[in-house]
Amino acid sequence: MDESSRPPKKKQRSFTVREKRGAVRRMREIGVEEVAHELRCARGTANGWWQQAETLFSFTGHATSKTMKGQGRKVLFPHVPAVVTYMKDVRRDEKALTTRGIMEFMLQIEPAWVASYMQTRGAGS
Repeated sequence: MDESSRPPKKKQRSFTVREKRGAVRRMREIGVEEVAHELRCARGTANGWWQQAETLFSFTGHATSKTMKGQGRKVLFPHVPAVVTYMKDVRRDEKALTTRGIMEFMLQIEPAWVASYMQTRGAGS
């Protein structure tokens, strides 16, 4: 397809917590579908705000924030900085960095956590 014949990409819209709160208030009056149409957003997006209404109104952060924070992967191991330091030390010494070595280090500093982690994993996983 020719570059000039492609329609321009639609810019992804994002809404602040304040806008989401206002939308939820409006949904109480006229409904989810009507608000989605007014805001020109997907009905599923508006419905998600409706389902999150309690969380949206109890959020104590900045109203201009786009998210309610807490995204991202949760840390499993409690001493991640110590493991990173160990890995850097091994590399600096020009030794082979292995998973076994990392697990042995983790076992030294947090044996209870490693034991409970290994119980949740099957043999060989």
